[in-house]
Amino acid sequence: MEDKEIFVLKSLYKRDRKAFRYLYEQYFSKMVLFAESYVYDEEEAKDLVQDLFFYIWDHADSLLINSSLKGYLFTSLRNRCLNVLRDRKILDCRNDKLFEAQLFAGIENVGIDEVVEKRLQNALNVLPDKCREIILLKVVEGKKNKEIADLLGLAETTIKTQVQRAYRILREQLIPVLLFFIWLRNDREL
Repeated sequence: MEDKEIFVLKSLYKRDRKAFRYLYEQYFSKMVLFAESYVYDEEEAKDLVQDLFFYIWDHADSLLINSSLKGYLFTSLRNRCLNVLRDRKILDCRNDKLFEAQLFAGIENVGIDEVVEKRLQNALNVLPDKCREIILLKVVEGKKNKEIADLLGLAETTIKTQVQRAYRILREQLIPVLLFFIWLRNDREL
């Protein structure tokens, strides 16, 4: 665990509001995107992330985090998402979501080969141009629907529809988790 994570964690144990705010601001939007890749609903994803942050605040003095703080957050969120999917009786037959959780937790030994990258590119190429542009702005750049709508001069409802359409097509072609791989790899290269 990095020194900054240790400091934030110790501050959280003491219920330090600044540490909690830092944690929230640092991870909230990334965690919403992560949860949305499971539940395919932005509002439900936000609710899951907020519930996790409430849990962290309520149980700050008794949290047991042995790995990285980031790893704990994304693993906890993944488990919450899987519970939702289980309740909906949706199965992750190919363990795609486990793969995604490993990527977000920063586990370095996850192998992504050329075949997987080719599958991703082929899946993205199936999308109509505008739909591809919108989903890349949302997932890769982390923009909100309103930001995308303003940027492209479209209605926010159009953006939401296009995002849902892209997720549906990608589910049929591949898995949205691989979009996050590109974002994560670019994030690590900075």
